[in-house]
Amino acid sequence: MSEHCVFCGHKHLDRKTTRYIYQKDQQMLVVENVPCLECTFCGEQYFDAGVLQKIENDYLAITHQQRQPRRVMLVAVEDFTALPL
Repeated sequence: MSEHCVFCGHKHLDRKTTRYIYQKDQQMLVVENVPCLECTFCGEQYFDAGVLQKIENDYLAITHQQRQPRRVMLVAVEDFTALPL
């Protein structure tokens, strides 16, 4: 992985954990504490391919009822054009 931000060019990336939202069609999986590199200037996040593959595999296992998620949460959905000014 590059040691500079390809979005803004800043050279300082910190190792952090974050929330990652995997969405496919009308289903999504929220994964907590996902390791990433984050630009200290603009906040752009970079994920290792192995981490993303693990998340996709977990999503497939859950959607094919091979395992249960740790918890399920209700999520509100809005269309931006319907938001009041």
